[in-house]
Amino acid sequence: MLDNSQTVIRVPLLLWAALVVDLARRGGGERESGAFVLGRRKDSSCKASSYLCYDDLDPTSLTGGVDFHASGYAALWEHCRKHSLEVLFDTHTHPGNDVRQSDIDRMHPMIPQVGHLAVILPRYGRASRWSLREVGIYEYRGNFRWDTLGPNKSQRRMRLSLW
Repeated sequence: MLDNSQTVIRVPLLLWAALVVDLARRGGGERESGAFVLGRRKDSSCKASSYLCYDDLDPTSLTGGVDFHASGYAALWEHCRKHSLEVLFDTHTHPGNDVRQSDIDRMHPMIPQVGHLAVILPRYGRASRWSLREVGIYEYRGNFRWDTLGPNKSQRRMRLSLW
């Protein structure tokens, strides 16, 4: 089994831009939205290839915050099996500029697997489409513990790429 904590996730720039725009649109400037970013792992790197928004998987999930249900996870795992994909990270938006994890974020990881990344975008997704500078990136360590991954490139587990 691959150690997820050592995996570098490459996210094509155009995929990231589409995701940021989509999350902002779905939140409408007044509620949180989110998505699972999917792709394939190979050795110590992987490349994101698509994403599925929470409300496409669970139409009742966007309640102001995010309230994702078992039916959404069932749809997510079915899609991953059908297309030979896996969840590389999850992302959601917060109001304002604060991209720190809330208590709810810390205590309810979307994928409670050691090494899984959670990414938080500011201003209900009205963030840069071309950079990761404004986002918060957190790595799950198990037992509701998280590491904050700072801007230092050696700490980064994900990178935007041209393709």
